[in-house]
Amino acid sequence: MSVNPVVLEIIRGSLRSTIQEMELLMERCAMSPFIKEKKDYFVGIYDTHGRIVCCHISSSGPGMVTPILEAYPLTEMRPGDVYWFNDPYLSRGAVQHHQDMVFVMPVFHDDEVVAFTVTYGHYQDIGGMKAGSISPHASEIFHEGTLVPPIRICRQGQLNDEAYRIFLRNSRLPDMVEGDTKAMMASCRLAESRLLELLERYGRETTLTAFEMIIAQTAERTQPLFRELIPQGTYTFHDYLDNDGIEGRPYRVELTLSREGDHVRLDATKSDDQARGPINYITNLGLLQIAYGRYLLALAPSLDVNEGLLQNLHEWITREGSILQPRFPAPLGMRAHTRFRVVACLFGALAQANGGQVPANSPVYVLYYFRAHHPVTRQPILCIEGLGVGLGARPFADGVDAIYYIAQENYPVEYIEKDFPLRIEQYAMRMDSGGPGLYRGGCGIIRDVRVLCDTAELGTRMENTKFPPYGVAGGRAGRPGKIILNPGTPAEREIPQVGDGVQLKRGDLLRLMTCGGGGWGDPYTRDPLLVQQDVARGFVSVQGALEDYGVALDPLSLELDKALTDEYRKQRSTTLPLFDRGPAFAQGEAEWYAKRVPA
Repeated sequence: MSVNPVVLEIIRGSLRSTIQEMELLMERCAMSPFIKEKKDYFVGIYDTHGRIVCCHISSSGPGMVTPILEAYPLTEMRPGDVYWFNDPYLSRGAVQHHQDMVFVMPVFHDDEVVAFTVTYGHYQDIGGMKAGSISPHASEIFHEGTLVPPIRICRQGQLNDEAYRIFLRNSRLPDMVEGDTKAMMASCRLAESRLLELLERYGRETTLTAFEMIIAQTAERTQPLFRELIPQGTYTFHDYLDNDGIEGRPYRVELTLSREGDHVRLDATKSDDQARGPINYITNLGLLQIAYGRYLLALAPSLDVNEGLLQNLHEWITREGSILQPRFPAPLGMRAHTRFRVVACLFGALAQANGGQVPANSPVYVLYYFRAHHPVTRQPILCIEGLGVGLGARPFADGVDAIYYIAQENYPVEYIEKDFPLRIEQYAMRMDSGGPGLYRGGCGIIRDVRVLCDTAELGTRMENTKFPPYGVAGGRAGRPGKIILNPGTPAEREIPQVGDGVQLKRGDLLRLMTCGGGGWGDPYTRDPLLVQQDVARGFVSVQGALEDYGVALDPLSLELDKALTDEYRKQRSTTLPLFDRGPAFAQGEAEWYAKRVPA
């Protein structure tokens, strides 16, 4: 059976509209700032095989229904049931760290399951050794909060209150957790009602056939587009994480991309052993497929985001006990640091395959954890803010400036100052942080945060300080970030980029300076007028224009000195590397060789 093309488009549009409604409900009804302000969540519609039918692009999504299907047969499910889990190990990486909760609701038609609705969101606190449930000093997953295996939290609409109260008791912020839970389950129910409307209007056979066709059409477009990117052959690339928070040494991620015929595989078996600290990352084939899917979506924005978009990579090979396939109970809280290095290697290998026609590398977003207690109630005050960085330049455009990871956002200044004893005194573009290139890497930011309570504790998470994001095709690496306490005063000192337990007092000023993305192409071929514009807008300094781009500008008027520019540009090297790793890379790599642990 096939579905009338007009009806197919109506169903496709209805699914997209349902996803948007689910997201809006999450944002309006959730209690934690992670979901309502930072938008750290995911929603999706799945079929009974656990395949994605519709969602928005994310780094998550593949395999989220599979743990439920393995624990509960379809025949045992009932209308009104809701299933819940957060265990990364039992879900084989569908959940990447267990601060992320998943709720799954079956949709019934004529007493049979026909689909699933799914919500996923980051909870503010689920217990563990530190408020916020993530610490760079965690050495096992139990330090990071309460693990929930796949369970039925609602039976025919009735909440399993006994199990749920146990979970709430293990959170420092139970009211916030409960609000988020209600919002996520309500979002599932909203999607259920919209799917039932579709089934009522078009019938079960037409609706489910449309699901199959939507997936098949995306796969039909995805597969040849992906194969065009990768010629026959084998390509290897490696990158390093700065440290794991405990051992204080770099960790290496190495991937080999190969294509033989139409079969494309990635081999990660040479990556380092698992870390003591929380940078371990449980990977699976779907997570790598969606990473490539995000790139394919950039090349063909009209592609739908569903299981068909994952029909690119065929095989993912890892080694048990490695940083990409750790053994339980290795901690996972900072797995994003490793995920970004995996993506760096994905596109580093791809750049070798296609001569650099890929984006330059992007840094990991930055987090800081501000912990204090209310002076009267002694209730915990917890601010976990994510800060934007600059993304890598593309082969056709500059990198995006000051962005916090896909569609997520940093907190508005008004929200921070209203809810926490903090004052934001500067929020500015970080000049010269983007890697120079024909297309400039995106710039990071500077955020100054003043402490307004008597005492507090700080935790920090910043990557790419030893190993900045690489530039491609002659573009240069992005400039690494740093964190400074009380800049410009006698008490000035640099804060560890990955640390915890830093004591703060009233009046302290925390300055966070985030990393820029790598540049793409020869910076001396960038249009001088674009460089002049970057200087005028505060992305590049007058000195940076001259040193990085060979563009001479008057320091006061910013007028272009064409003759001096031409003279400087004649002095440039005509031999440009495919990758620029930055001046600190060799030193960091030497440290890895000196401190590595043999497999």
